[in-house]
Amino acid sequence: MIKKLSFEDVEEVKNLFLSVFSNPPWNDVWVSDEYLTLYLKDLMDQQNSMSLGFVVDKKLIGLSLGYTFHWWQGKDYFIKEFCIKTDEQGKGLGSMFLNEIESYLLDQGVEAMYLMTEKEIPAFNFYHKNGFKLLKDSVMFAKNIVDNK
Repeated sequence: MIKKLSFEDVEEVKNLFLSVFSNPPWNDVWVSDEYLTLYLKDLMDQQNSMSLGFVVDKKLIGLSLGYTFHWWQGKDYFIKEFCIKTDEQGKGLGSMFLNEIESYLLDQGVEAMYLMTEKEIPAFNFYHKNGFKLLKDSVMFAKNIVDNK
């Protein structure tokens, strides 16, 4: 079942987020709880935020944190963070969650979903299996401005 999340759910979201992304293959190390809270506030507490939870047996086991935006062909959803609780992965729940998200988004007038992931982690194949296409004409650039001084 999909649950629309708000920033009031931040502690529960933080717990799930850290339990997934602090472990392989991501191994994220958050410098402080404050930074994580601010990051989640950026995702969950803005005008176009769309934060969705996947609830099974009254427990939050999945997250889709992102935002909607208007584009030339309509309204789109950009997923910034997507995860399923580690011990629930590999059971088809992530695919089920994505299917429920699609239905929810269609009801909201959203016509497309976008996300970014790394090619060398299992999520790449998961998204491909679930109908996401690699954009051949798009790339992502990054520039670390701290190291350029």
